[in-house]
Amino acid sequence: MKNYELVLLLNPSVQEKEQKEFLASLEKEIQKNIVEKDDIGLLTLAHDLWEKKWNNKFYFVSYYLNADTDISQKINQFLLYNKIVYRYSLYSMNKTETPLSFQQTQQEMQKVIDGRVEKKKGNKMTFFTKPENEKYVSWKSLPMLKKYMTRFGDIKPRKYTGNPVGVQKNLRKVIIRTREMGLLEYVK
Repeated sequence: MKNYELVLLLNPSVQEKEQKEFLASLEKEIQKNIVEKDDIGLLTLAHDLWEKKWNNKFYFVSYYLNADTDISQKINQFLLYNKIVYRYSLYSMNKTETPLSFQQTQQEMQKVIDGRVEKKKGNKMTFFTKPENEKYVSWKSLPMLKKYMTRFGDIKPRKYTGNPVGVQKNLRKVIIRTREMGLLEYVK
């Protein structure tokens, strides 16, 4: 058994009743594997998807799953050819990663950023290196992930962040996932 996170981007133009019916049928299909559901809500993306103007608001739903490796085929077959799911991502999770609520994570990250004192030179971003903050290395901690990016949209190198190699690799993986979902820009 392995842990996974399934993130769905639902089309906001579809009626709410249809979305709920679809999610109920999906939950029925993978019911025994669901550990936790996080109904995130409507989010504005950093860029338009598929080169369509003003196509940047989607309804997000996240599921934490504990399943065998064949769950990906099952989910692919279920989500194939429907008008409700615009995009979906199934990510394998480490044993150290825990399910986090999107709203709670956003609030906690904003408190940390507001309480942080900025230095002019030698400002090392060592938030994720502390053992109590390892659980926040997730795509849901958007305000903190933006601090690890340059003004041009690149990931800051380890030389500037002060992170160990393992933390920097995890951070890079999470930033790439967040870009794929459209919540961070590739290039500014």
